[in-house]
Formats: sequence, structure tokens, C-alpha cells
Amino acid sequence: MKKFLFIIDPFSRLQLEKDTSVLMINEALRRGYQTYTTTASLISRFPESLRALVSRHQNLIGKSVSIKEDKDEVADLSEFDLIIIRKDPPFDESYLALCLLLRGLSGPRVVNNPDSLLRYNEKLTILLFPQYITNTIVSCRSPRIADFIDRVGGKGVAKPLFQCSGRGIKLLDRADPGFSDELTALTACDSRHIMVQKYLPAVQGGETRVFMLEDRIVSVMKKIPRAGSFKANFDCGARGVAVELGPRDRRICSEVGEFCRKEGILLSALDIIDGNLSEINITSPGLLVEANQVNKASTEREIIEFLGSCRN
Repeated sequence: MKKFLFIIDPFSRLQLEKDTSVLMINEALRRGYQTYTTTASLISRFPESLRALVSRHQNLIGKSVSIKEDKDEVADLSEFDLIIIRKDPPFDESYLALCLLLRGLSGPRVVNNPDSLLRYNEKLTILLFPQYITNTIVSCRSPRIADFIDRVGGKGVAKPLFQCSGRGIKLLDRADPGFSDELTALTACDSRHIMVQKYLPAVQGGETRVFMLEDRIVSVMKKIPRAGSFKANFDCGARGVAVELGPRDRRICSEVGEFCRKEGILLSALDIIDGNLSEINITSPGLLVEANQVNKASTEREIIEFLGSCRN
């Protein structure tokens, strides 16, 4: 019987009924896999091994979590068949340490490949596909960013490089009296790099989320911002609707999917606005519960079947 280990955030920080990791954990349990969870803080490196304090699950997770009655156990991570990283950003010191500890682990397949998580930032990786992105700059220099925003029509969307779920994203408007102060804060007085992109009014019509298994599309939905917002994030009040991908969207998925396949990125989620690639989610792609509801699907079945069949 295969052994799965999910490295997650503490259950106390998850919305259990809306969490993609919980969806995947439950599907692994349904398939009869030995299913365990741990957190990054419970992993320790020794000269001879990488170990973690893990919890064994036997019951499906619903509104609460039921752990096997005996005490948590210390496990050698090399004994698992599959380790799935489901820790959410920020990609901070803790996330960096996790990836470094998992590098070169002998035995299990690690999803996604920790070397790839170290190499490819979710925001910056879109720059590898310049033909599919809108006008973009990455800088910490306020005058340079201000000049860029002037050149793209006076509005830009600023994105922190290491966050997720719309956190810290700001709409910068040159006509706003607080523009300079906002830019100073975002760049930490010209010391922190941020990504700024031309504002795309088409985002009001939605941003498309595409779930991928390597180079294969497995689920699609459009995230519609709430009225008065430009953020297509569910944490900010967005809603999901069904959508069909157009030819350009499919080309994006094909080329990015081929990149993911080569780099050991088995599970990803692309965000596309009006034919423009805006993000490649590879750390802990979410919103699968919402996509399932929109499409009346159970995509976690396909995901766990695929991951369970992968060999190191």
C-alpha cells in the first residue's frame, strides 16, 4: 500500500470545506493510500536522515479533523512513496528552508520538485513567456516604475513577488494623490523589488484559472471580481463561472505545460487575463473546490490517480 505525505499549513489555518489540500487528502484516503500530514516546522534534518513528526489519517476530513488515536509518530521521509508540498506562500525563509531540506531526498517523488520551486518564482516565471504577457516591469526603483506606468496609460497593477491569493496587490493610478507614497511603501523605500504590469480593464470580465497536470489541462474556470474590485481572488469576493478556453489560451497552456513537464512541475495552475498569462501557480495551487462546484466535477480524482502513478 502506497504511503502519501502531505506537507501542509496547520489545520487551524485552513478552511477545511474549501481547501484544495483537504480535497486531495480525502481522495488519497478513499483510494486506500496510507495518508499522513505534517507541517514544515515539524521536519528535522539529521546527518543520516530527514525526519518529521507526522499524523496518520484514517477518516475523511469534514468540518473537523480526526487523527488516528495513537500518538503522532516520527517518520523517516525516505520511506514515503509520494510527498506533496501543499504549504501556501509567502515564499519566505521557512519555505526556502523546506525546499532546501527536501532537495535530493532519496526514495519518494516530491511534488512539486523542490529544485523547481527554488528556481521558479510564481510571478517572475511568466517572464520566460514574453509573447504571452502584457507590458511588465520588475524593479525596486520608484522613478523607473512611475515612468513605466506613464508609458502604459497611467495605471498599473503592483504585485509582491512572494505572496499569494491577491495579498498585497495594488492598483497604482498616476492620478491618485497618494501615488508616490503607495509606491514608496510597496518598494520599501526603493529597496524591495515588485512586479508592475499594465492594468488590463478586461480583468473586470474575469481571470481564467487553468489547472494542469504537467502539460495536460484538467479543470478550467473564470474568476469574476466582485463589483468595484479589480482583484479576481475569492478571498476578495470573486466568484467562479464556467468558461471555454480560446485558441490563444490553449497555446499558452501547451507551452507552459511543456515547460512544467520538463521541470518536474506535476501540478500547476495558470492564471490568464484576456489572453495574457498573469501567473504560474506552482507552490500550492488552490481553488479546486470552487472549480469543482462550477464544473460539477471531482477533479481531485484525476489528480490523485495521476500522482499515485508517478515514479521517482
